[in-house]
Amino acid sequence: MGSAADLIMADPVDAARIVASDYPLGTFKGVSVDGLDPVTLAALHSLFVSAPFGEVLRDYQPVAAASPNGPWLIRLPSQLITFLGSIAPPDQTSVAVRWASVEAVAEAGWSSDDADQFLGRLVPFAQTAAFEGKDLFLWIYN
Repeated sequence: MGSAADLIMADPVDAARIVASDYPLGTFKGVSVDGLDPVTLAALHSLFVSAPFGEVLRDYQPVAAASPNGPWLIRLPSQLITFLGSIAPPDQTSVAVRWASVEAVAEAGWSSDDADQFLGRLVPFAQTAAFEGKDLFLWIYN
């Protein structure tokens, strides 16, 4: 699995502060999600909507960057946050199996266990973000 990344919970106006920070997890609520990237998130998102993967992927462009070479900050679409927050614990494993079977995710070498571990981090943050009226950002620094 590829990139070094963190999932950051913050207000949309905090994007510049996240990018300016040497260590966003020291300032904002978040969790390490090394291996998660915009392609795998868009693949998960595409499971929940009736839109082609390529259309969904367009929503995963950086909103800010520390430099042209990164790190990059990507705001997760609110629709994905809503869907993640609605995954009931008994359904998480079946969602993980479906996610791991998406071509882009399978090509990245993910197993359903990998997908389930990421969901275990994503779902609680999505629920908290929705409750607190915050956004979720993917901070990719490698």
